[in-house]
Amino acid sequence: MTKDAELISVFGRRGSGKSTLTKALIKTGRPKLIVFDAIGEYGGGRGWTRCSSRKDLIAAMKKKWKSGFKISYQPTDGNHIEDLHKVCMIAFKVQQPYKDGRDDRKLTLVVEEADLSMPAQAVGRDVSGMQKLTLQGRHWGLEAIAISQRPALVSTHFRGNVATSYVFALSSQNDRDEIAKVIGREHRQMLTQMQNHEFICIENGSFQKGKTTKTGAVSYVRTDGK
Repeated sequence: MTKDAELISVFGRRGSGKSTLTKALIKTGRPKLIVFDAIGEYGGGRGWTRCSSRKDLIAAMKKKWKSGFKISYQPTDGNHIEDLHKVCMIAFKVQQPYKDGRDDRKLTLVVEEADLSMPAQAVGRDVSGMQKLTLQGRHWGLEAIAISQRPALVSTHFRGNVATSYVFALSSQNDRDEIAKVIGREHRQMLTQMQNHEFICIENGSFQKGKTTKTGAVSYVRTDGK
């Protein structure tokens, strides 16, 4: 079995288009989906289940395990780091069949407002579930998509291990500086000129410009970004 679960980041200021792109990314091909929904943005559509406790989360997964599930988990205010840790540990447990070669379906964890639950500063070992997922999750078929307005405030462990990063317009110079470290400081000015719904897609040290519409349609423009 190929251990190819990926880590993805989506960054951008409010209203830039990051949520629209994320919803397009998870629309198909992800049979087991949990959104760590700090802002209550998911779960209103058909096929979604909303949970506010880990007990309800486990019950919702069990109920739809065979057919697949889409779950919006709403964490406790002010307790995002510990809540995310515990959700990650549940994800490792339920994905044991994948690691054992008995189930080829990945589980995708989407983390909204990732700077609240995956901060750039170090967290204690007792709440390091997301760090474990970042470093080892692919062996369990655990994928993650982290979304934030502030990339500079998101875990460097995660940012350093992503396969793909989508960057929309950013409000903070500190955030633009962090992205410029990846794509090259010579492209810093480009980051200040981006409009809403414009993004750059960064993969393997190169980047490509793109746009998304309100419906989630995506188009790309070739660049010489390296």
